[in-house]
Order: sequence, then C-alpha cells, then structure tokens
Amino acid sequence: MRILLPLLLAIFVSFTAIAQKTAKEYFINGNEKFNAGKYTDAIKAYDQVLKLEPKHAATYTNRGVAKDRLLDYRGAIEDFTQAITLNPKYTEAYLSRGLSKYNLKDYRSALLDYNKGIELNPKDAKAYNNRGLVRYGLKDYSGAIADYTKALTINTRYEEAYYNRGAPKYNLGDKAGACADWTKAKQLGVKEADQYLKKFCK
Repeated sequence: MRILLPLLLAIFVSFTAIAQKTAKEYFINGNEKFNAGKYTDAIKAYDQVLKLEPKHAATYTNRGVAKDRLLDYRGAIEDFTQAITLNPKYTEAYLSRGLSKYNLKDYRSALLDYNKGIELNPKDAKAYNNRGLVRYGLKDYSGAIADYTKALTINTRYEEAYYNRGAPKYNLGDKAGACADWTKAKQLGVKEADQYLKKFCK
C-alpha cells in the first residue's frame, strides 16, 4: 500500500501586527527545515512561532506533520487536534490527523477524520485514496474500492489509487481487475506494482 503524506501549509494568516515579522520568519524557516528533511529543527522553529502566536492553526498542523514524519504519531495527533480546536473547519488538520491515526492502526477513529475532511472538501483525490487505505485496514474491501475509484474520477492519472485498488479487488476475487490496476500503476511509474504482477498475475 502507498499512502500520500500531507503537504505543508504555507499560510501566514492571522499573525498579529506586532509579532508578524518574527513569527512569519520562524514559520518560513520551519517549512524550509521540513522540506530539507530536518524535522526536529522544523519543530523547533514552529515552537518559536507558537510562543509568539499561540493560536496559529497552520503552525500546529505543520508541526504535527513534522512529528508524524518522526513517527511521533501521538504528539502529531495532539497538534492536529489543537489546530481543529482553533479552526473546526480546517480540512488539512482532519486529513493529517486521520493519517497519524492510520499509522497507529486506529482505523475506526481515522475513518471519522477522513469522513469529516472529505465533507469539508469533497474534491480532494488524496483524501479518498487515504480513506481507501483506512477502509482496507478495516477489511471493508468494497468501500476501499469505491474510495480509490472516486479518487481516480477526480484524478485519472492517480498512480497510487490504481496501485492500492488492486489489493481489495484481488481479495474479493477480481483477479483480472486487480492485475489491470497494477499494470496501469506500473505504466504510471509505481515500481512496487511489478512484484504484485509477478506474484499474482502470471
């Protein structure tokens, strides 16, 4: 299975006038550190933002994503929950929290977060793909297929969705459909699809 990680938010909204320049600088620095793979340093920069702007939801979300990358899933969930408390309609915070819960194998709770995120933004292909993974974890193979198919309706060249859809199809006895999806995923550049094709589609 391949899961797509949430992107960092480059939003500077709601900084107060006094703290704005410094907080914004820390925020940008945190994003730069994150993009360089220096997640611990990114967290330190986001900590500084939150000292100056304790109600900046985007910073909580970005810090949560950095914690998730460091496998601190519970710490990440705390940050996403704080972001949601500050902004109950913050789609990315729900989707990111869903991913951390998925990583903890807390599939039922993850499903609720993905449901809310999709309710807020029903055109996010990545959200459907990741909810499909949650449903697969719950052994809801038909539901997983429906989510991957919805993701592909939004983005017809979504290679992860093709790759991921193969497994629940195979589990439901649709070998031809599974092999067709893995073939398409391979054509779109998912190298991992090759092992499934060799093992299950001879």
